[in-house]
Amino acid sequence: MTEELDCLSCGACCRTGTDGRILIPPEDLMRWRQIGRDDIAKAVQPGHFGMVGFATRGDGSCVHLGTDQSPNACRIYEIRGTTCRKFERGSPQCLEFRREAGI
Repeated sequence: MTEELDCLSCGACCRTGTDGRILIPPEDLMRWRQIGRDDIAKAVQPGHFGMVGFATRGDGSCVHLGTDQSPNACRIYEIRGTTCRKFERGSPQCLEFRREAGI
């Protein structure tokens, strides 16, 4: 089933709400600052467990979601955060986000 899931036609994991659920570990913030992407390190909001999360738009989508090629593509994909890198297509959490999004 995982092969059937196309992330670029979905994007549900990047539309998780306005409560800072896409967490950013301190190491990611440091890495972005080291490569001169302080803009990414600053585009955060309070998250869970004392961490920060990616900032979201009013509709609950990540501020980095959407490119000229696809509304579900990530603008910082090559340097995305650890949480995003570890998120598995077809995982129980993926399927939950898809259900919540009506996909």
